[in-house]
Amino acid sequence: MDPQPEWRLEFPSDVFDSHCARDGAIAAALAWLGKVVDGRLGEAWVSTSPPFRLALTRYWCWNRRFVLHRAGHDPLEIAAALADDDGPAHALWSAFASGQRLPDSAGPVPWSRWVAAGPPEPIGPDCEVVELVLADTVGTDHRCPPLTLLLRLSPSGWQVAGHGRVPAKVGWPPSQ
Repeated sequence: MDPQPEWRLEFPSDVFDSHCARDGAIAAALAWLGKVVDGRLGEAWVSTSPPFRLALTRYWCWNRRFVLHRAGHDPLEIAAALADDDGPAHALWSAFASGQRLPDSAGPVPWSRWVAAGPPEPIGPDCEVVELVLADTVGTDHRCPPLTLLLRLSPSGWQVAGHGRVPAKVGWPPSQ
């Protein structure tokens, strides 16, 4: 038996290296995390998928629905306005942005200390899961839980579509 059959498939190295490319899912996840951790949510908004934006703003508005109603605002309308591309220009943006934070697993660590735990996991034709961990915990038994982000490829590049392994669910009232 020939150990190297003639029909053996060979893939160029760039096929395997594409997940680490400067414009790949890992780079997009790290760039997004850097902006969020630095308190620049408005800059991260363009690389956040519209459904994830709406899920975040609806969750925030739901938790403040009574205050918003007393102030004469419709929480659903405010959520839609904040989720828009122009959301960072909205009068309530600073209140919304100050209420956002990373999951508890991320902790108060500078974003530059986060690295990918491995290659992204493709879960669909346009979706990949990226797990980010603290650089000083890689290869140790005592690891911090990873920050898991779902990224979706859009015409404008990779966008964060949710925390965890599934896209954010958009509903009213928001699911937790």
